[in-house]
Order: sequence, then C-alpha cells, then structure tokens
Amino acid sequence: MERPFASQEEYLGQVLELCALRLSRMEGNAEEPAWKAQRLERTLRLRSEAALDAGTVIALEYLFRAYQLTDFERHCVYLALAPELDRSFEGRFAACQADRGQLPSLELCLRTFTAQQERQLALLARWRERLPVLEHLFCAGCGGADGRGDQSAGLKLDRRVTAFILDFMSEEPALIGAGELFWPGEPLPELVLHREKLARMLSFAGEQGKGTRLLFYLKGEKLSGRRTLARHFCEQTGRPALVVDVESLLRREGAWDGVLRPILRETVLRRAALIFTGFEHLQDAGEEPPPTEGEGPRPTAREPVSLTVHIRRLLELAAMATDVVFLLSPLPWQPQTPCAPWVRAELELSAPDAGERLTLWEHALSGAALGEGASLESLSNKFALYPGQIAAAAQEARRLRDWAGEECLSDDTLHQACRSQLSHTLGKLASRVNAQYTWEDLILPPEQKRRLREACDQVEFRRRVYDQWGFGRKVAYGRGVSMLFSGPPGTGKTMAAQVIANRLRLELYKVDLSGVISKYVGETEKQLSTVFEEVKKSQSILFFDEADALFGKRSETKDSHDRYANVQTSFLLQKMEEYDGIVILASNFLQNFDEAFKRRLKFIIDFTLPDRDRREQIWRSVLPPELPRDEDLDFDFLARSFELSGSSIKNIAVAGAFLAAAEGVPLRMTHLLRAVQAEQHKAGKSVGREELGEYYHQVQQDLEERTRQE
Repeated sequence: MERPFASQEEYLGQVLELCALRLSRMEGNAEEPAWKAQRLERTLRLRSEAALDAGTVIALEYLFRAYQLTDFERHCVYLALAPELDRSFEGRFAACQADRGQLPSLELCLRTFTAQQERQLALLARWRERLPVLEHLFCAGCGGADGRGDQSAGLKLDRRVTAFILDFMSEEPALIGAGELFWPGEPLPELVLHREKLARMLSFAGEQGKGTRLLFYLKGEKLSGRRTLARHFCEQTGRPALVVDVESLLRREGAWDGVLRPILRETVLRRAALIFTGFEHLQDAGEEPPPTEGEGPRPTAREPVSLTVHIRRLLELAAMATDVVFLLSPLPWQPQTPCAPWVRAELELSAPDAGERLTLWEHALSGAALGEGASLESLSNKFALYPGQIAAAAQEARRLRDWAGEECLSDDTLHQACRSQLSHTLGKLASRVNAQYTWEDLILPPEQKRRLREACDQVEFRRRVYDQWGFGRKVAYGRGVSMLFSGPPGTGKTMAAQVIANRLRLELYKVDLSGVISKYVGETEKQLSTVFEEVKKSQSILFFDEADALFGKRSETKDSHDRYANVQTSFLLQKMEEYDGIVILASNFLQNFDEAFKRRLKFIIDFTLPDRDRREQIWRSVLPPELPRDEDLDFDFLARSFELSGSSIKNIAVAGAFLAAAEGVPLRMTHLLRAVQAEQHKAGKSVGREELGEYYHQVQQDLEERTRQE
C-alpha cells in the first residue's frame, strides 16, 4: 500500500516532477524511458487516494473527480498548472515549441501524452466534444476552447481554478453580489411551516432514485419560505446549497453562457445544489419594445434574448454541473419545451393564514415578554405577513425594545415592527391620514358606534371565525371589510375612519375618487389597479372620499358612456372584494347608490347631522382641557340656537381660540359667537339679533371695542 501524501505541498511537488518527466523526451532526452512517467503518475494517484482516505484534502484530485476528467485531460491540467507553480517551466515550454509561447499548447499536450498520431486525433476529437466542461477549467480561447480548434494557442488555467487548487477553501469572486454558498451544518432558519412539503420533496427524490436530475419549481411570493425550504432539502440530503440571484446575473456584461460559467463551475467544485432566486426576472427577459422617443439607450448588460432561450440554456448548462436545481418565482410556469434530462416537480407556497401566522409569531418571539395589551393573535389577524417578514419583524421588535430600554414588547413596538416590513408607494397615489381620534372623540348615536365596533371585530376575530370555526371553507372570496359611510359633509365620516384606524393600529390612506376617474377608456381601471396593488403591500385601510363621482346610481345602458361608467363601477367593486383589508367609501348621498351595489357591502352606516344633545356633547368635547376659558360658556345656548355639523363646531372652536389668543384673554362666549358668524357666512347664512338672542349686545360691544383698538 502506498504511503499517503502528508500535505498538498508534497503532492504538488510530485506533480511538477511528473511534468518534468513528460517534457524530458521533448527536450531531446531520448534515453528517458516512458515507463518512468507512467509509474510516477500511478504512484501519484495511489498516494493521493490514500491521502483522501486519511482526511488530507488534495484540491486538484478533488477537482479531477468532480469533473470526471479523462487521463489526457488530467495531463493537460498538470502541464497548465506547472508554470503557475514554477516559472522555469515557461522557458522549457518555449523551447519545446520553438519559442511560440511560454504556455503549453494543446498540440504539445498531445505530443507529450502519446506519440501515436491516430490516438492524438481521437483525443483531439474528444477534447472538442468536452469543450462545455473544459471551458470551466481553462481561459477562453486557449487550446481551441473557443471552438476555433487552434491547437497552437497556449493552455492557461482559469484564475479561479488555480486559486482553488492552491487553497481548497478559497471563494469565487464572481459570487460577490450574485450568490452565496451555504455548507451543511451552517445555521439555518427553522422550518416552522411547510414541513409536509419538505417530506414530500425528500420522498419524491428517493422514489426517483440516485442519478436522477431533479428540478423543483417553488412558486410563491418573496419571503414566503421558498429559500428556507430549498436549503432544508439540501441540509437533509447532505449537500451544499449555492443560492444565486438571477436579477444580478442579468445585469452582468457578456454572453449568457459566460455569465453562468463561474456559477456553474463553483457548483461542480462544491458539489452543490443550485437555488435560483428571482427566476421571474428570467421569465420576463423576453423581447423588449424599442425605447420610446427621448428615452435614450436602456442600461441593459446585453441585448434582450427570448426567455425560452434563456431558460433552456440555463437548464442545459446546469445539467452538467449538478443533479438538483431549485427555481424560485412568484409566477406560474409552464415550460414550452420538455425539461429533459430534468424531472420537474412544482410546489406552491401560498400565503400563511392567520393561524399559521400566529404560529410563526409565537416561534419568532418565543421567550419574549409581551407588554399589557400586546396580542400576537391581533397582529396575525391584521398583518398578512410572510414567514420571512414575520422573522424580520420579530427581530426589529426586539431591537426597538432594547433601544428604548424596555423589558417587554409593547403593542406600539410590535405594530411599528410590522409596518417596517411593508414596502409600498401608496403615498404617491393617496394621502396618508394621521389617525389620532379615539372612540371618545367620536360623538355618534349608539347604533352607529356599535356598527363601527362590529366592523373592527371582523378584523380582530378573523382567525377565530374563518380558521377555528370553519367559515374559511364557506367563504373563499370577499373576506375583507367593505363599508359605506353616507351623510352630509362634516358629520364625522373621516373622523370615524380615523377612529377605526387608531383602534386597529393600521395606517389610513385617503383617495379622492374624483381625481382617479378618467375620461379615457381603461385609464380609470389602470389607476384603480395600481391603488389596490399598493394597498395590498401596505396592508392599510383605504378610504375613498367623494365616492359619488363614480358610485352614483348606475343607469340603464343607453350609450357607450353609460356602459363605460358601469364597467368602472363593477371594476372597483371587484377590487374591493379581492382585498382582504378594510375599504371605506364616503358619500354625501346614499340614495344615489343602487340596491345591487349596496348588497355587496358589509356595512352601510348613516352619518346624520347631530341633534341638540349631541351638538352640546360635541361643543363640550371639542375644547381641549389646556384651553383657558371663562367659566360661563353657554354650551346649551350654542347647541340649541345653531344647527351645525360636528366639523363646523370644530372649526368654530379653533377660530374662537385664535380670537382669544390675539386679544391675550381666555376664551369667551363672544369669541365663539363671532366665530359662529364667520362660519355661517361661508355657507351664505347671516347670524343677527334674533340668532344671537341675549348675547347680541355683548357681541356688538366686543366688536366695537375691537374696532377702537385697531
């Protein structure tokens, strides 16, 4: 039994000795017997195998096995490596090739390997058949590796191959910004969901048998757990996982094969499975329309190529590098051509339901103390986050807690952490409303308040009703909360929307429907689609103001204009039903909405002008406790004498406070009455002696005093 190499350095020294023997006959040393080189190569192999069995890493022998190189291909690698280890070989190669180069040519490799011309021709033909694999090892254009068949060109190992031979654990620079290698045993996120899918994949792989090339297509949104599932498969099967971002590859310069080459080479060297994230960018990489006028050249790395060609070539090349590939995309995929030699399996990772989200939250925050009022079930009901988002939100919540120096995770901290995971551009399409009002600020009849609370309950207890009590099987569509607030301006419709948002701790966005509607066919639907796409990302409450602009009484179809108006209305209703969150419509005229439309809404709440008692409540609640005021403010008189909306009362209170501030005195009854006059004047109404009653003379005196001071 041959003694194993003690180190890689000892092994490489014997490689140089073998190269010297191979060259000696070319250098004119005819007496050097050929059997010496053959015996040395045999000894080299036996000792390297013994070293591998003993646990000594011989990177070059590992490379030979990974690529299953023939004896001649091994010989070519030996000669190409020699000048990298010993510069004196450059002169020896030049002498053997009549000064045509300091690198070994393919012709020289053939001549030093065998003197039989027929065998040389057979080896050359086999070399050209193996070019797709050999291109991983040698620089482009060397030894006919570019397909031109130039046997006189020098063979030079790719820089990455040389680095790997000298340092087995060296890293591929081409992975930077595009890929990441994970070894078995490295820290891996726990697979809280999708365990049954992992078991199914492992069973499928076992049924297909060893040597079968498996192509797993994992369909799901980003952060849905696709990557974690793929990595767990690799962990269970004991192979490294090379995760590659397709979008980053598409931005790189050069031909598609050249961009993939370093990725596939690293896959072979590490015997890894390939996980392609962002596969949807490759699916979208088809022919692009020409640039529009004034757009200028697009910053693309290469000319657009048919997506079919992209995908087919990727799978062809990957089949030479590994037997397991994962493609991750949110899009459905039906290959136009067979995927042979791959055996394809598709799994869909759907969004977790409220119960699964609660499980994820409990796992992510295991051991963390929750503050008073904080509820993980409430978070699960309100925020439809994916597994990766929940893990990140939990980490962010812990960070916020530590930064604040708190011991428990408060409700505010958890909601802030959830919102940090929502990326959207809804702010460009709608106005965010600061939801600062509470139930105490909302002065409404008990019936209306009760119905608003019931709407909140449909969000708070969604999991209990749909998941635990089984209604999810009965209601597969339209689980969101759609509401219509109808009533005159200023009666509290916007305030009620803010109260709901505050109660549920959700963001509120207001859209003016009159600004969304377009006279151009299809443009309204396009803008509405964009609004709902972004609100789904934001998971906020959508408040449509001025709904009468679109949701008027749908007329009988008399012309194309009527047909288009009805199409717009139906489209918005469809989008409302598709959204699982809260959508609120505000209208001044309930009678303009037809019965068919109203039946499709979950809540219709009337906002009427407040009666005398509610007006007095509003007057008393609208003044902040910090406001300096006279003790004899007559709220009963104000409520009895002026039929105002809640919004008008608030405006009057603010205006009266400014009058008092300007005079440097506490708020008086005369300030409020002067503000009443100004507010009613905006509506075209006058407030004189009759309306002011017993306060008429006080108001007049106040005005006269103010005039004298000016």
